[in-house]
Amino acid sequence: MLMRDDGLLNETTLEQPSDTADEQPAQPLEPAPPITSRFLFVNVAGQRARQLRRGAAPRLDADVLTSLESSKAERLAMEEVRCGLVHYDLPEWTPRQMEDVVVDPPRRRRGGR
Repeated sequence: MLMRDDGLLNETTLEQPSDTADEQPAQPLEPAPPITSRFLFVNVAGQRARQLRRGAAPRLDADVLTSLESSKAERLAMEEVRCGLVHYDLPEWTPRQMEDVVVDPPRRRRGGR
């Protein structure tokens, strides 16, 4: 999963930050589509929390920031994702990718258990 944030070091693509540290990354005008999967929500919010802990600027308005009970990175990230402020890209998935995965059957214990 790739997260779009022009001003930060992206772990998956290893892009370097821009030369000017004072510039804010361009905010998209359209909100991100709502996330319906809890697992995707947790993954996107977790990656955004990691960015916030490493020094990224919050994308929430100042009045929303003051209304939050907690200023922890995880709480800010979840609120940003919920508001559609975090854009993400999912890699293309094909059923053929699952053919490469080898799953071993569970082993049975001996001894009556």
